[in-house]
Amino acid sequence: MSTGTSIPPAIGVTELYVYGASGHGKVVAEIALASGHQVHGFIDDSPSAIGRCLLGLPVLGGSEWLAQRARQCKVAVALGVGDNHARHRIAEQCRQLGVPLMTLIHPSAIVSSSAAIGNGTVLMARVVVNADATIGDGVILNSGAIVEHDCCVGNHAHLSPNSAMGGASSIGMLSWLGMGAAIIHGVCVGANSVVGAGAVVIHDLPDNIVAVGVPARISRRAAHAQES
Repeated sequence: MSTGTSIPPAIGVTELYVYGASGHGKVVAEIALASGHQVHGFIDDSPSAIGRCLLGLPVLGGSEWLAQRARQCKVAVALGVGDNHARHRIAEQCRQLGVPLMTLIHPSAIVSSSAAIGNGTVLMARVVVNADATIGDGVILNSGAIVEHDCCVGNHAHLSPNSAMGGASSIGMLSWLGMGAAIIHGVCVGANSVVGAGAVVIHDLPDNIVAVGVPARISRRAAHAQES
């Protein structure tokens, strides 16, 4: 499975910002606060977002503001964007700026001591990650998602609320497992693919597709397929 470009961890930072002034970004900010971090504000590239407040925290600017601030002090970013491709682009921008990404784990999440969690990944409330699972960089494990033993989740993938991966299954880079969807034991979903809400994957699925239903069947080619 492709792992993409390595993202540096956030070590010894003085200021933490959430990149993405959205509903998803608010959830990420609250996880940071619940984990004992101080959040200094939000970053967003939309001009209409700048100057607003979310959770009492200011939206300070976009990537140019972040670049300037990174020259003044040691900052880190928590990824607050739900779209996989946008999150990937932001992570790459941060890497080029030398801004590390913060990994955040909600206090209610249960994570095996033998699991590996990548940089810039966010584990939301009631997530379970079991023994020897490997979670890539910039991943979202959304509320109540379950990743069983020996699973592999590729960089910048997204497991939606209440989705589940059976033991030794895998999902590729930039793929999305929809709300309540499941991948059964030992089955692989390729890169840049989408599994629709409530679907059950019982056979391997290739890269760059959208699959829906029970059992999951390919319905069309995925958006952004040319980028994978």
